[in-house]
Amino acid sequence: MKTVYLAGPIAGCDRGEANDWRAEVSKVLRDHGIRGISPLRCEPLIGDRYGTHFEDPRFGTPRAIASKNLFDVQSCDLTLCYMPRSLNERRLSIGTIIELAWAHARRKPTILVSDYPFIAEHPVVQASAGWILSTLTEATEVIIGILGDYSK
Repeated sequence: MKTVYLAGPIAGCDRGEANDWRAEVSKVLRDHGIRGISPLRCEPLIGDRYGTHFEDPRFGTPRAIASKNLFDVQSCDLTLCYMPRSLNERRLSIGTIIELAWAHARRKPTILVSDYPFIAEHPVVQASAGWILSTLTEATEVIIGILGDYSK
């Protein structure tokens, strides 16, 4: 089964902001035999908003979180980076930018979805993203077009 790493804001987000879009994209992709991989699978919500680390030496330290995310970027067939203006104006998702760069450096296809010109128009981001789109619907169409035939 082909896989897509679902990179996007986590730190400072509530449960819905961090998870809802990932669940929606995963559902659409699953119907086409493609699996969405969430970086939140080992990261519990403690309190009202996700932090940058939590007290668990196996999964909660900054090194453990980054190592898991790098593993996912390396293992997945494609990386989808979701960086909506509404969340990034509150707190820029530096981790998502790094994950975009990791994927690009490993010659993995990358899709950036953003309605935030500050991010989408940055020259290094433009050089690192294979596609820059404004909606998750457009992104799922591209993902299905690229990976869908492999899953048949």
